[in-house]
Amino acid sequence: MVRHPWPALEGRPAAVETGDGVVLHAEVHGPDSAAGTVVLLHGYQLSQRLWARQVHALREARPDLRVVTYDHRGHGRSGRGTAERATLGQLGRDLRTVLDALAHGPALLAGHSMGGMTVMSFAEQFPHLVRDRVAGVGLLATSSAGLAQNTFGVHPVLARVAHAAVPRLNAWAHRRVERGGRKPAAPATRWLLFGERPDPFDVRRTQEVLDGTHAATNHHFYATFGDHDRTHALAHLAEVPVVVAAGERDRITPVEHARAIAAALPHARFVTYPRCGHMVQLERAHDLSRRLVALADEAVPATAPRPAARRAG
Repeated sequence: MVRHPWPALEGRPAAVETGDGVVLHAEVHGPDSAAGTVVLLHGYQLSQRLWARQVHALREARPDLRVVTYDHRGHGRSGRGTAERATLGQLGRDLRTVLDALAHGPALLAGHSMGGMTVMSFAEQFPHLVRDRVAGVGLLATSSAGLAQNTFGVHPVLARVAHAAVPRLNAWAHRRVERGGRKPAAPATRWLLFGERPDPFDVRRTQEVLDGTHAATNHHFYATFGDHDRTHALAHLAEVPVVVAAGERDRITPVEHARAIAAALPHARFVTYPRCGHMVQLERAHDLSRRLVALADEAVPATAPRPAARRAG
C-alpha cells in the first residue's frame, strides 16, 4: 500500500543552454511575476522527478513563488556534455546559468546529496551572488568533505574494496553501453539508499530513475566526489537562513557529515530523521516539505495571505 501518493507535476518545460553548449531540461512551476524563486537540485544518478512532493507542497502553500527544478547535465532529460566537465565545479556554474535564466526575485536553493554539493560549489565560485541573490539554503543528506573515507555502513576493509571497485565497474558498464549492450541494473538500491521500512513505491520510483541514468554519467561523475572539500565555502552561507537535514541511517552521506556542516553553520536549523536513509525527500516527505515551506516563508515573505494549510504528501 502506498503511504504517500505521488502528485502530478504540471510545470512549464524550459531549456537552459550552458556556457559549453549543454542544454539542461528544467521545469518551471508558478507565476512569471514571482515574489521569489525556489530552486531544487537533485542528487547523483537521480533526477528532478523525485522532487514532486516538495514542488506540490511549496506551490500549495506559497502560490506567489516560482519553483524551478532541473536535471543536472548527464541526468534525466538534460544533455550529457564531456567527461572533463562532469565535475561539481561545473555543476556550480550550471546552477548560476539556471538562476540567470529562470529565477525571479530572491532565490532559495535546496539541494539533495550532489545537489547540496552543487550549492556549495556555487557559493565557492560566486560568493557575491550568494550575497546579492540567495535568501535561504537547504542542505539535505549531503556532505561538505570526506566522502572518500565513507564506509557505507560496512566493515572498513569492505568499504576500501568498494571504493576501488566502483570506478572500475562504472567504466565497464559505460563500455558495455557504448558497444550497444544494456546498462546493468543498479544493485541493492533499497539497502543503500533507504532506511527502515521504506514505501515500496518510493523504492520502485527511485529504481526507475537510476535505471534511466546513462552509464556514462555514473562513470564520469564518480571521480568528482573523491576530492570534494568545500567546508570553506560554507562561510559564504553564514548570513542566510539554512536548514541542514539528514537521515540517521544514511549510508551515502552519513549523518556525521551533516553534523559537520551544522557545526560550520551554527545558526543553521539542524534536523535528523531516525530510521531514515539517504532519500529524505521521499522517506520524510511531509516534514521536509514543511521545513522548506517555513524556510521559504523566512527567506521570501509572502505577498498575499497564505491559503489554508493542508497536509502535503
